[in-house]
Amino acid sequence: MDKARIGLVGLGLMGTAHAETLKKIDLCDLVAASDADGGRQKIAAELGINFYKSHLEMIRKENLHGVVIAAPNHLHTPIGIDCARKGLHLFVEKPIAQSVADANRLIEAVAEYQVQMLVGHQRRFSSLVEKAREIVTGGGLGRLVGVTVTWALLKPESYYAGPLSWRKEKGGGPILINLIHEIDNLRHICGEIDEVYAQVGNKVRNFPVEDTAAISLRFKNGALGTIFLADCTPSLTSWEGTTGENPFLYSDFGNCYEFFGTEGSLLFPQMKRRYYSDPSKTGWSFPITEQGYKISREDPYVRELSHFCSIVLGKDIPRISGEDARRTLEATLAILGSGQTGQPIRL
Repeated sequence: MDKARIGLVGLGLMGTAHAETLKKIDLCDLVAASDADGGRQKIAAELGINFYKSHLEMIRKENLHGVVIAAPNHLHTPIGIDCARKGLHLFVEKPIAQSVADANRLIEAVAEYQVQMLVGHQRRFSSLVEKAREIVTGGGLGRLVGVTVTWALLKPESYYAGPLSWRKEKGGGPILINLIHEIDNLRHICGEIDEVYAQVGNKVRNFPVEDTAAISLRFKNGALGTIFLADCTPSLTSWEGTTGENPFLYSDFGNCYEFFGTEGSLLFPQMKRRYYSDPSKTGWSFPITEQGYKISREDPYVRELSHFCSIVLGKDIPRISGEDARRTLEATLAILGSGQTGQPIRL
């Protein structure tokens, strides 16, 4: 095969974005899409691909090698199992599933039918994340002591309007929708999380789901972490507000993470390492040296879906496996559970 013949399940906001990305990739031949909403046939026509209202009909009629699943979270497992049974390799949007039990079912099906699965934690393909991981795991900060994360911004009322109202009900909320990205970044850069404790609030919007959260983390390597999360405040201190990787959101050049080690600290995404250059002059009485890094920026979505096509063609193995994505889901659900019970949860 010179190109991977790909089908897409789901032509909503994320699915359409994936379709447009797939059309840019030389290794990909996007041939069809399915969506239960027949009105989205127009999107498929604009993309020049076949349209089906049922993913089952699409995978039966089309000669596909792989499928990109961008359906609602609760459908990831049943749709993924249908496709795996057909021998199709899977790209599954994050989270891998809505529960650990569902994630396990999907992972077992992938093994049973001997297909490959890549889970869509696209920030693993960010050159900023790659460099931060290289610095932290490579000892550039000495032994990791801790990390602080701030994810604070203001979601507009339209974010919850009409068919999107599920976002303000149980199963929605910024912990499950947004924080899972930060948890995956922290696992990837800092290591596995051992314990979480969360306090949550919903007094700004009074929705059933949280609008603020304060979270503490303990990593297996002994490092500690803190996260402040809010989707109800005018702020640019968030991944989206500082990295500029979402073209639909306004951004500025600030920082949303800081990593702390025994020999230095790192501001992210400005990628500035601070340390004492003279080992004989350390401590708060002496000036700190600041080192910047020049990093080539590429679209992480293009890199991610190019990687999936390489997997389909047998040229690569998944960088984010089902088991890896399940651990991110477990940690995120533990934070949600801690916020509900008011008790710390060990993983």
